[in-house]
Amino acid sequence: MVRFIVLSVVIGMCTFSVLAKTLKFDAVLQCHNSRSEPGMVVRLEQSDKLIYSGAIGIADLKTMRPLQVDDVFQIGSITKTFTAAAIFKLLESNKLSLKDPVGKFIPNINPHYKHLTLEHILSHTSGLPDYLDDPTVHQVWGEYASIEDVINRITRKSVQSNPTEKYSYSNLGYILLGKVIEVASGLPYSAYLEEVFFKPLQMKNTFVMTKGLSVGNVQGYTTRDPAAKQYIKAEKLISRSWKVDRSWIYSSGAIASTLADMSRWNKALSSGEVITLQNFTLMATKARLNSGKYIKYGLGLNIQPLATIDSLSHEGMVPGFFSWNVHFPEHNLFATAFSNADTKHPGPMLLDMIALQLKLSPEPLIDSQKVKQLAQKLVGRYQSSSSKVLTISLEGNTLYAQYGDDIKRKIIPREDSSFSHECTENYFQLRENAGKSEIVPIYLYQGEQEALIKF
Repeated sequence: MVRFIVLSVVIGMCTFSVLAKTLKFDAVLQCHNSRSEPGMVVRLEQSDKLIYSGAIGIADLKTMRPLQVDDVFQIGSITKTFTAAAIFKLLESNKLSLKDPVGKFIPNINPHYKHLTLEHILSHTSGLPDYLDDPTVHQVWGEYASIEDVINRITRKSVQSNPTEKYSYSNLGYILLGKVIEVASGLPYSAYLEEVFFKPLQMKNTFVMTKGLSVGNVQGYTTRDPAAKQYIKAEKLISRSWKVDRSWIYSSGAIASTLADMSRWNKALSSGEVITLQNFTLMATKARLNSGKYIKYGLGLNIQPLATIDSLSHEGMVPGFFSWNVHFPEHNLFATAFSNADTKHPGPMLLDMIALQLKLSPEPLIDSQKVKQLAQKLVGRYQSSSSKVLTISLEGNTLYAQYGDDIKRKIIPREDSSFSHECTENYFQLRENAGKSEIVPIYLYQGEQEALIKF
């Protein structure tokens, strides 16, 4: 009987802990979104356990259907990770080599491109231009075109630099890789990915959009038009040509997927199920320029520390949609978020959740005495080297921060002589340096920033 009671208490405590964390994640999601506007869906997993899955906002402003966690979203340039993995899959079948020049597979391409290797293109160090800012392409990309016609249209510019001279992100390069995959495999790009990735991994709601603007129940929105005071469908944007048939995005960004399918993909890719672990390691290794400098991109993956922790990631944006997919190998943590508004990056929201899960930010203070002690130390004026002034004030029992003449913002006292604004895990830390008090901003994405000195 006693054992049963103890077990019941333990189970109850665990249930309460899970519920408390879920409520925290819900609060973060609500901080970054409105229920009545286009929104976001998010999923966190650690050590093969689902930590959180949530959705907020509207999928279609015409029907006011709410977003759901199993909705299909366009994932944009996260597609590039799939394209890179497909190149490695063909390498493992002896269909190509990373040192092969792209001209071997596309012989009638611009002569200035022919010598560029697949490895150069994968790492965005080929010197290829991009086509997203080409007005001549904007005139025609609203309608379907074959991959051959797309390549013919977007490859007319000269290369911008020599291979490995510098990092220059190129969607054009990944379009070419899609054609390489077709030639080497004998299948259309979409069919090859279906055969070697989507079907074997049971990614039943993942596919390549070969034409059109939208798919499924989730519409993509934007607020990029200065004349629009509210969200409009991305393809109706007036200030720029935002009606882009997905045949023009192709292997650089035309995959649509769900949170659950991305979970399957993340685990399979990193475990050696998709390609060998040796080749995944190559994907996840920073590319090197001829100067000897390493860039923050490998072969289809961004490689950089986030909140001081090494990560592998890719973001994506196509008209109407924003996405981010990140893996922290050290913590066996995967996180994915999609937004159906291309002006609403899910990164800040996702980083706040990751910080909560990994305890990357000091905990909020709940002891009133500790809050009072911190307030006494904090109150005052601080200045950066650029003469930016931060004023910390105490009104009643509430602390406020104000930059210059900006609006006062309530701040949350935290452990370790720290504080934050509301709705963020970015924080500021009070430190002593050479006999002077200073406040150091610590951002999850950019790390420590310049200190502000008390005067």
